[in-house]
Amino acid sequence: MFKITTNQTIALAGLYQSLALVQQVAWEGETSHSCLLPTIESLLKINSDNFIDVYGSLNNLGLGLRALKETLEKRQDKRAIERTRYAINLMYLENKLQTNSRTMSSIGGQIERIDAQYDSTEISLMEIAQDLGLIYRENISPLGPKIIIEGNPSYLKTEQHAGMIRALLLAGIRALTLWRQADGRRWALLFGRNSILKNIAALQKHI
Repeated sequence: MFKITTNQTIALAGLYQSLALVQQVAWEGETSHSCLLPTIESLLKINSDNFIDVYGSLNNLGLGLRALKETLEKRQDKRAIERTRYAINLMYLENKLQTNSRTMSSIGGQIERIDAQYDSTEISLMEIAQDLGLIYRENISPLGPKIIIEGNPSYLKTEQHAGMIRALLLAGIRALTLWRQADGRRWALLFGRNSILKNIAALQKHI
């Protein structure tokens, strides 16, 4: 049996939460989901003691656990296929990032600056998302083919929504960094399906 640990499942839930939120912004213009703030703030929690602290609590990962479960159980669902395509593309970009120490150092410095600003001022979620989205555009996008986001053109063409989507993709990269730290393997979603679903069920009991 291809066994997936709880921490690996949390990291995958973080990834799929970011992608589910990307879909909400892209298709519906939705920027008020309760999981949006902890997902954006996960980018600022570099030195958390454990994986769940990156998101604050299991409640803050509820959307991600549901999205991951749906993706595994309804593989032919259009939105599930869309999320998985985004996930594969982000995995490629995160892998490229890991081999580029200069870019990683640049991103770390920029996030530290934003974190300090976030702590010292009453900066809004939308403002911090725009700053984080700029980090994605300047540092992650050049690493490989751009991810083509599907959605309503009226939202995709709005800079605020586009910036939020980029910030959420960056949060997906953050989740994949956790996945790497937990010794996650590339084929987990294919061969570890039952193990992941069992972990999701256990985690959801605590929400």
